[in-house]
Amino acid sequence: MASKHGWKVELVPWDHLSQEHTQRMYDQRVACGWRVEEVPSWVESAKKGRKMFYWVLFSDALPDREKLMKQHVGKYPNESTPLRDTAREIRLVPREPTNIEFIPIGHVAVDIHKPEEDAILGLPATGTVWIHQLYVSRALHGGGFGAGSMSKIESVATQSPMNAKVVALDTVAKEMQTVPEKRDLLYGEGLVPPPPVANEDWYTSLGYEVFKREDDGYIFTTKDGTELPVSIVYMKKTVA
Repeated sequence: MASKHGWKVELVPWDHLSQEHTQRMYDQRVACGWRVEEVPSWVESAKKGRKMFYWVLFSDALPDREKLMKQHVGKYPNESTPLRDTAREIRLVPREPTNIEFIPIGHVAVDIHKPEEDAILGLPATGTVWIHQLYVSRALHGGGFGAGSMSKIESVATQSPMNAKVVALDTVAKEMQTVPEKRDLLYGEGLVPPPPVANEDWYTSLGYEVFKREDDGYIFTTKDGTELPVSIVYMKKTVA
């Protein structure tokens, strides 16, 4: 769970009841290029105490944070307005917001799935926490902020009320990002660029291991109407 990059970032809860927070989540999903249409469902999920998002922000201890922030808002000027820490609950557990201003550079979510769903996948029915929707500004890739975010959210997952023993995630299978015929349909002209390192390899470098593969995880429809079956992998990591 420890990471040499963890000190670079901090996490602040997403306020799903705030119009400003919800709009920023929408803006960042547009920049991410994936699942922007699901933002309203995430609001409803948070209201029920289920999937919970956290904003990723620079640590105060980070050198050159002002320079790095200029890189971020230079690429995404619509994200230049600070938000405030106003979330009054996390998974229905009350908290006292700090009201501190911040500009998020990304976000990540945690969720607990139904025990029977975890059991079908061969995961512990209790003590399994899922990590979803990791996103870090493309203006900041290569700086360790994604790895730092994972380290922080893993720590959050082990704490009450989630008390994770295992963290799990799903992501696009390596071949979808390395085989040219598949990669070019997912990341072709007019779409988001492919990652420099395949997701599967990147998570492996953070200590995750593949425990299941699914050839037709979902269908991706290209702009010209081509339907591409997307292979996904399920990965896990013991954290306690």
